[in-house]
Amino acid sequence: MNYRAVMYVLGKIFMVIGTVILLPISVSVYYSERLTLSFLIPSALLLFIGLMLILFKPKRRNIYTKEGLVICGLSWIIMSVFGALPFVISGTIPNFIDAFFETCSGFSTTGATILTEIQSLPKSILFWRSFTHWIGGMGILSFMIAVIPKSESHSMFIMKAEVPGPKAGKIVSKIQESARILYIIYCVITLIEIFILSAFTDMRFFDAVTTSFSTAGTGGFSVMNNSILGYNSVAAEWIIIVFMFLFGVNFNLYFFILIRKFASAFKSEELWTYVAINVSAIVLITLNISSSYERITDAIRDAAFNVNSIMSTTGFCTADFDKWGTFSKVILIALMFVGACVSSTGGGMKVTRIILYFKEMHADLKIALRPNTITKIRMNGNVVEKKVIQDTNSYLVVYLGILFGSVFLISLNGFDLVTTVTSVITCLNNVGPGLGIVGPTGNYESFSYLSKLILCFDMLAGRLELFPILILFAPRTYRK
Repeated sequence: MNYRAVMYVLGKIFMVIGTVILLPISVSVYYSERLTLSFLIPSALLLFIGLMLILFKPKRRNIYTKEGLVICGLSWIIMSVFGALPFVISGTIPNFIDAFFETCSGFSTTGATILTEIQSLPKSILFWRSFTHWIGGMGILSFMIAVIPKSESHSMFIMKAEVPGPKAGKIVSKIQESARILYIIYCVITLIEIFILSAFTDMRFFDAVTTSFSTAGTGGFSVMNNSILGYNSVAAEWIIIVFMFLFGVNFNLYFFILIRKFASAFKSEELWTYVAINVSAIVLITLNISSSYERITDAIRDAAFNVNSIMSTTGFCTADFDKWGTFSKVILIALMFVGACVSSTGGGMKVTRIILYFKEMHADLKIALRPNTITKIRMNGNVVEKKVIQDTNSYLVVYLGILFGSVFLISLNGFDLVTTVTSVITCLNNVGPGLGIVGPTGNYESFSYLSKLILCFDMLAGRLELFPILILFAPRTYRK
């Protein structure tokens, strides 16, 4: 482990996070809220620590897989710790564990909350709360790689640790340029949503900005107590449906469209599977809930909104789906596991992994029937490497281990089985709302501090594809 190089890179990350925390100050000043110190104090601490770390440049700056995983895991935990301070200092969330839970939920783009009253909170706090989604959506490390000139030559190992999906790659020859292109696409789509919501709905500009931040990061924090339903706007709901879907798509495909490689974009098996699952779920849920609606169009809209909200792992709500039929709720729970596409801002297991699991199962069945058959698993016409298959299977084993272990520990709260299980599922898959106490109209306030910390671990582990967080707690990581 190259500790000096790790600390040096962490110093740069501290500087970036410290600068980012200053942004809500402008909102505080504009609305005359006098909460400048709530953001200035954590920012100053981060900038000071970061400066101290980067002053001592290491002789060897080599960063490989282990260092990349450690940097990623530590960065997200530290980011959540300091990101919680504005809530504590302002008195919005006085208890640090509650504030840490809210911040982990924000940066991991989960959207689970302990707050019961949201609309009355200061605007700068609401801005910071939604902005954590936007930062976490594409990733703070990817942002650092994109904006810092002459990033380290081993940035690929850092980006691999943070980018969601079975395999992180470059869309152009240089990793820094790849990160920059993806962030530009991310910013442009976010700005388009802000403009459309501001121009074609009755949303205030502030609401359009915070809603777009939450949609872009597929997080789900809203500035309204009733989430998007609070705006009572059909137009806003359909606009958000479209953008939730778009942010759940692999961002590499947008790059292919921009450079007019349409064949590369539209031959994606993952894209068409994502569309097929999405549309099928909307149709099935609409048929199941239509009898409780006066107009079929309302049933279609609610089904489309909540399917896209759950599958993209955004977590916005326009209906209390906890009151829907069991059939519809089972579909939504299944979508929580599936999640969005790789290299999107969404969570879950990712559509690509689901495809690979089914293809591997099909290949194993063929071998069982004809033992001498040689099979190769292909995606988009290309043979999938054995290493990718092995990593995908390892992910499933670790994923299920964390899932069942967390459910076991959360059960100590004494809540009903539905609440206990879905609270873990939604946090591990970065969805937000579950069923029961943590349903669309509920929250996580009544959970014990131990349970909140366990769910914080789940949220961060889910966002970082499990291993960067796990590697921090493995003694072997720090052995020579």
